[in-house]
Amino acid sequence: MTIRYSKPLAITLLVVGLLLLGVSLMTEQWISVVAGGILALVGALNLANPTIKIEPHEVQLRNPLGMTLKRFPVTGPADLRFEGNRLVHVPQGKRITSLGFGFDKGDVSALRSQVQPGA
Repeated sequence: MTIRYSKPLAITLLVVGLLLLGVSLMTEQWISVVAGGILALVGALNLANPTIKIEPHEVQLRNPLGMTLKRFPVTGPADLRFEGNRLVHVPQGKRITSLGFGFDKGDVSALRSQVQPGA
């Protein structure tokens, strides 16, 4: 199972970045060219790469480049719990991430249906 970034937010980042890049190239504002390029790149990476990948034996927290930042070992859905919007790793008692704004609501609700609610 994968949890992706919000598609409307990623598309907005991409479009605004491309518009800023195009306008900045025409007006030769080089700092804005760099900003527009970075914004467009972040939007494209958010569309292409998931933020959380749940494998049978681990939960992987990833950055927009697709690199795994943290790994949390799991044996099943009982090892994960929701506390509000926070996804918690029960054996370690650590917060994995907060799944509110910026994440695909369909992916988050599918995960919620498989994971026990918190206290």
